[in-house]
Amino acid sequence: MRDFPAVRFKRCLGLLLGVFLWTAGTAAAQDIEGVQPAALDQPRINLVARRQANGPVLMVGGQAAFNVEAFLDTGASGIMLSPHTAEQLGIKRQTTMTPGGKPGAVVFEDVGVGGGDQFGVSEPLYFSLAAYSPATNTYDADAIPATYVQTIGPFRAEIGPLGDKGDLLTQLAMADLDVAGMPAMRDKIVVLNVKPVNTFDDTIRTTLYDAKNAPAGIATCKRHIKLSYGSFARFTHLSPPNAQPPSMAENPFIGPNPVAAVIGDKTPAMQAMHHGKRISGSWLLDTGAAASMISLANAQALGVTYVDGTFGTDHPRLVGVPADQQFTLTVGGIGGSKKSAGFFLDELRLTTTEGQPLVFKKAPVLVSDITVRDPATGRTLTLDGVFGMNFLTASCMVDEGGLIPDMKNMTAGAFEKVVIDHQAGVLGLQ
Repeated sequence: MRDFPAVRFKRCLGLLLGVFLWTAGTAAAQDIEGVQPAALDQPRINLVARRQANGPVLMVGGQAAFNVEAFLDTGASGIMLSPHTAEQLGIKRQTTMTPGGKPGAVVFEDVGVGGGDQFGVSEPLYFSLAAYSPATNTYDADAIPATYVQTIGPFRAEIGPLGDKGDLLTQLAMADLDVAGMPAMRDKIVVLNVKPVNTFDDTIRTTLYDAKNAPAGIATCKRHIKLSYGSFARFTHLSPPNAQPPSMAENPFIGPNPVAAVIGDKTPAMQAMHHGKRISGSWLLDTGAAASMISLANAQALGVTYVDGTFGTDHPRLVGVPADQQFTLTVGGIGGSKKSAGFFLDELRLTTTEGQPLVFKKAPVLVSDITVRDPATGRTLTLDGVFGMNFLTASCMVDEGGLIPDMKNMTAGAFEKVVIDHQAGVLGLQ
């Protein structure tokens, strides 16, 4: 499963400052208001690549350029290096012998928000990680041992996507997009300091800790949400099938594992309410998505559908939502980009282990499907929804009517710290 950053924005000053409201509601719930459709930032991590765990760091053509700034993406099942990064660092792609006795490329097909796409598969690599922070030294090669202190691997990364799919802007963005997905986070505690984004000109500070050696109290938060984990490996395709696949790991969900029924899975479901109707489901926890989504089927269950003939067009519109309460947003990733319409749910409710639900009032969601297909059986799975970064950090409304997207209603986030403890399977919010 690959769900690349849905929308990327540069922060700017001078726009309308929104203020979130976090108040105590009925039934001891914690109500959060003011979230906008798109996050102002998404978490990243610094990394360097090696061929051996303690071997030399791969650098650009003998120059002291070595750092890879990658998006830290819980919606990605693997690690992806852009074609540009792989070329600059001299990373080799796995090949196979064709029936004619000549070497041929190994091709891996993955799926994401825009559909399926193809990737090459790298040689085995080790990655050493460093925090994403202005204080991190990513320029001095002599500082690498003291800076990139966690080494993981060996992993085979995806290289791509291959070919020119999607619009020109999406192609340009994907050509330099590096993603550290779930293999980089397995058995780790991810700590996101999201407070700096509230200034609207700063970024998330990101640190990864080994769960066994994490500092005491690092995962302490006021609220905790239990997660489940599901594997999308069976929805991918490798050619030839006897080649070595890229490394993959399970993705986190708020709600029971939707990929495979697990006996005794009591992970509390996400609940969405609108106009007196209520649904429950499992939503992908996706730090690589700036916007959040609800499936077409779940939106329909809440009384919201697309106007006939507008779904998948440049002018999507919804039925069941007043025109002045709708918004549109272009989501880009694997398979290209598409514009979807969205609306504000009355409530999006998360059950906490403390017993006090977190309730996002007027919660913005795009109406869009992410569907994966099992190539062996032909069976498909459509996710109930995607819980993106707009609920976890500062957010804004985006007007795509001009040549350059205009950000409005910039709103501070409700949290100071977001902690994802992948070993314990818990999302913590402070």
